[in-house]
Amino acid sequence: MNKLSDFPRRTVPRKTYRFLPDPQYARDDMLFDEHDTLHTLHNWIPLSSDARGYVQIQDYGSYPHLGEPHIVAINRTSDGPAYMMSVFHQLHCLSYVVEHYQQGYDGVGLEEEVAHHSSHCFDYLRQSIMCAADTNLEGENDAGPGWGSNHECTDYDALLAWANEHGAMRWRNGLLPGEAIL
Repeated sequence: MNKLSDFPRRTVPRKTYRFLPDPQYARDDMLFDEHDTLHTLHNWIPLSSDARGYVQIQDYGSYPHLGEPHIVAINRTSDGPAYMMSVFHQLHCLSYVVEHYQQGYDGVGLEEEVAHHSSHCFDYLRQSIMCAADTNLEGENDAGPGWGSNHECTDYDALLAWANEHGAMRWRNGLLPGEAIL
């Protein structure tokens, strides 16, 4: 029987990354202005797969722990089964929380849907961090807390390639508005 961990974890290599600030994805001043926040979050789109994280698993019935798939738009005329890869759900949640944190800074009131979605994202990200449980040790560094440390990670380029190869739809190609964020 196939195990849930057979894909893509077993097929995506590991790679060492040094954690450093990257102003393309986060800047110290990005939260003071809605335009700057949305512009910065728009830069995150290439971090997601072409199918917005949805992948097709042809033999999903062989993986009893998967549960039922989502039904998503495979193309403009048909729907089909797909699963969301957790990493892309996590990036969506982080992007969502950043966007609405900035709106709160601007004095925008918290709507009920935003409060519920944000609460989901906080708890989902908490559980995701605990699940991954990165145990790399971080020392003192002039760049600031957490920066400059090496981490053994999933090779993100290889992960994106796998996700695009198994993508359920071509989200970015014609389905994504130009000003969108994750």
